[in-house]
Amino acid sequence: MLDWLLTGGTVVDGTGCPGFRADVGLAGGRIVEVGQLEGRRARRTVDADGSVVCPGFIDVHAHSEFSLLRGDGLEARLRQGITTDLLAPDGFAYTPLSPPRLAEMKAYLEVFNGAADPDWEWSDTAEYLALFDGRVGINVVPQVGFNAVRAEAVGWDPRPASPYEIEHMQELTRQVMEEGATGIQTGLDYFPSGHAAAEELIAVAKAAAEYGGVYSSHVRGIRGDVEGGVEEALRVGREAGAAVHISHLFGSERLYGRLSDALDEGMDVTFDAYPYMAASSHLAFCLPQWVDQGPPERMFELLRDGSVRSRLAPDIEAFFGDYIARPEDAFFSALPPGPYRWLEGRPLTDAVGPAGGTLAEAVCTLLAECRLRVLMVYRWDDEAKLRRATTHPLGMVGSDGLFRGSRPHPRGFGAHARVLAYLVREKGWLELPDAIRRMTSMPAGRYGLTDRGVVRPGMAADLAVFDPARIEDRATFENGRATAAGMDYVFVNGQAAIEAGRMGATAAGRVLRRGGAPA
Repeated sequence: MLDWLLTGGTVVDGTGCPGFRADVGLAGGRIVEVGQLEGRRARRTVDADGSVVCPGFIDVHAHSEFSLLRGDGLEARLRQGITTDLLAPDGFAYTPLSPPRLAEMKAYLEVFNGAADPDWEWSDTAEYLALFDGRVGINVVPQVGFNAVRAEAVGWDPRPASPYEIEHMQELTRQVMEEGATGIQTGLDYFPSGHAAAEELIAVAKAAAEYGGVYSSHVRGIRGDVEGGVEEALRVGREAGAAVHISHLFGSERLYGRLSDALDEGMDVTFDAYPYMAASSHLAFCLPQWVDQGPPERMFELLRDGSVRSRLAPDIEAFFGDYIARPEDAFFSALPPGPYRWLEGRPLTDAVGPAGGTLAEAVCTLLAECRLRVLMVYRWDDEAKLRRATTHPLGMVGSDGLFRGSRPHPRGFGAHARVLAYLVREKGWLELPDAIRRMTSMPAGRYGLTDRGVVRPGMAADLAVFDPARIEDRATFENGRATAAGMDYVFVNGQAAIEAGRMGATAAGRVLRRGGAPA
């Protein structure tokens, strides 16, 4: 007796091969049969004629973990067909941290993830992962977060680590890998990660590589010298003996050619990108590295200092002159409750006057008074760059989703649906089987999820069922919280998380740990 029988659908199995008409039988949380299953008995049967049946999508870069625990980001994920998110994007993590460092990291990351619920209690990685297992609606994949590792071993000081501290970082990395992490994530335009020298990155990547772990990186210089950051990531992978994955990479033909060259040289390298011509990060992204002289409380003091503001002004003006084409292309996505909340959805220029007489003064005032909790969206307009990023053979899909504020970037609520609706159906840049491969078997292979990403007997029953003519991303820059449409069924570990277009099981997710001992 099958639990579910999906009949007459077009199976696009995740490998990139053309779709084929077949029935799919599920039982015990697994795919048990794929083929002509007429006459097979099942507790529930779904007529999938006219629909695509494919693996559930795996998002390799999403800032979703607190949103999943709160429950306010779950529907946004499921209605795109997402069944798995990776943890610790950009190296942002809450373990392994001692209580004082954890309090500092919670404050630093609140702009991205919101505040932790007082009922969530953990003292180590195992306890943190237990918050998710069987309690959230999609799967999560643990990663080592380098921001936490360096904060714990070195602190927030803008200096290289000592040999002893590097050994400590390696040991912390191994601790999280022992809990099932599939790799280490770094975010080198954030802090304290950004203070690390390449030698530190190589050392922690080596520790992760002992377990077969991937080195994933928001590379240094994403605002400027991206090519230098990519070269550093390739060096880390080469010297550590680790596979390399580069987060949210948009670049030139020459830059992608460098990745192809590295592949030809024998390196294992991939990247991800999202299908939008806009970035999003915190407002503090515009600050130069020398400001990051300690934990958040120290930064608040500096940003209130008049002499520091005067010194910062040229850097802030230069950032907004170089990084965006027009000041109005930067707008506020999320601010905390208080006197500046009204700026959500408005351009940065609207803060000049109410928050300060110049752009630099307004930025410093907002960051100090809002305690860094100011999230921005930065628009850009270069369709050729978007097409390069989303169609390159080494590229997969990562939403970089953010779920804070009334005007979030739409990518967290629509990226995977937009790949199907915009890149495939409207633009014709990708064929449907290839687009699905980039969201299923490709990320599963990258991060060692050996029983996900393909529709095949024996694989986990993470599946999406949708009408390819109706699938649609509805989130916009004006309404970033609109959920996608057209996803009729989504199965997570064999349970119907979306059933006939309605929300169903909301606690079927599992922590997907890397298996096996260190190599």
